[in-house]
Amino acid sequence: MRRIGRLCRSAALLTAVTLGTGGCLGWGTQEGPLPADHESATTNITFWTPFSGGDGLYMIDLVKRYNQENRDGVTVNLINNKSEDYYTKLTTSIVTEEAPDVAVVHASQFARLQAAGFLDSIDGEADSAGIRWEDFHPAVVDSTVADGRHYAVPLDTHFYVMYYNKRWLREAELLTGDGKPRLGPGEEGFTRFLQRVRERVPQEVAPLAMPSVRIDAYWLWWSLYNQIDGGGVMLTDNGGPALQEAAALRALTYVEGLYDSGLIPPDISDAVKLFSEGQAAVLFLGVWGTGIFEKVPELDFGVVPFPTLYDRPASWGDSHTFAFPAGTQKNREKRVAALSFANWVARHGADWAKAGHIPAAFHAVDSPDFRALRHRSDYAAAAEYTAYYPKSPKLGLIHAGAQRSFELMLAGKRTPGEVLAELKRTIEENAGEQGP
Repeated sequence: MRRIGRLCRSAALLTAVTLGTGGCLGWGTQEGPLPADHESATTNITFWTPFSGGDGLYMIDLVKRYNQENRDGVTVNLINNKSEDYYTKLTTSIVTEEAPDVAVVHASQFARLQAAGFLDSIDGEADSAGIRWEDFHPAVVDSTVADGRHYAVPLDTHFYVMYYNKRWLREAELLTGDGKPRLGPGEEGFTRFLQRVRERVPQEVAPLAMPSVRIDAYWLWWSLYNQIDGGGVMLTDNGGPALQEAAALRALTYVEGLYDSGLIPPDISDAVKLFSEGQAAVLFLGVWGTGIFEKVPELDFGVVPFPTLYDRPASWGDSHTFAFPAGTQKNREKRVAALSFANWVARHGADWAKAGHIPAAFHAVDSPDFRALRHRSDYAAAAEYTAYYPKSPKLGLIHAGAQRSFELMLAGKRTPGEVLAELKRTIEENAGEQGP
């Protein structure tokens, strides 16, 4: 009862701090299990995801293949959940001892979930499932390690990239011979690029499409802040406040200027829809956009890494992983089976990459199937420059405060300096607290 009470308190707080995982969750989906392929399975694994749209379909196909191909008598039952309340539902299921055997969890969620006791370490069973950590990208593995213990099997990396409409850049004479954007260096070069787009394309076409609400502008700021020498830091390794104010303000000022100048038009509610319909020349979005835009046959688009405007390449990013809810370790054989399934999907990451993501498993990235995918090679190397959020159980509270301040700035109710002061105060209020 003592543990249940502690988990209930943690779940209540986590309900309020699950911002920042982003658009890759999709737009919500009807929840329901994927039917099992063989009724006589000796081991049934319940698997939860928050995916919808293309992401959800690709994962459904992978689960079907696993159920057909594995010879261990294992059937995985996939349940897609609505993205909006996914983490609330997941934590509640752990408290009520109704959790799935394995669940997709964003790397940015690990600090809070692990600190709350919601996840089990998998070090005791990983070897038996054939998992070798050296087979995965080390940055993704590190994002799921706490107190020296592994808590998840990495699936992918997803990060900010730049999509562009080739028709409009060609019309603006900003397309190179090999079909890439012709960008000038630094802030000034990118601003001139967008200004030329605005001068040369129809008035109804957005030079750069981004919403003025949600968390997108915060992702843009985090990307630029991480590009500046002396920037990219929010918390110390011990969880103390460490925001670098000069770099943070420089990036904030540039973001605000893109909106204020109209290079990002006001009142965009759905930037993805706008770009899909050919009404935007450029779009900053996570790599999951690739799978979306490839399904629009009339859209002639390209994609490149997020542009480097400052001292080094960097862009916001996160990772999908397979995590194992606390309390589901009662049957070791079942835990090993769940881990084996997760490892199988990770190794078949080339199929998952059809959604646009970059696989975390080296085997998948090096496979002919992945190399044959169009567009992915245009940005795959940028995974090396993914700027993950710092590990903190209070990160969601920082994100929530920052998002409110950014939205007020984009509405003309805060200056970049005032947003910086509010962000600094939010970080200081939540720094150093290691419990949820």
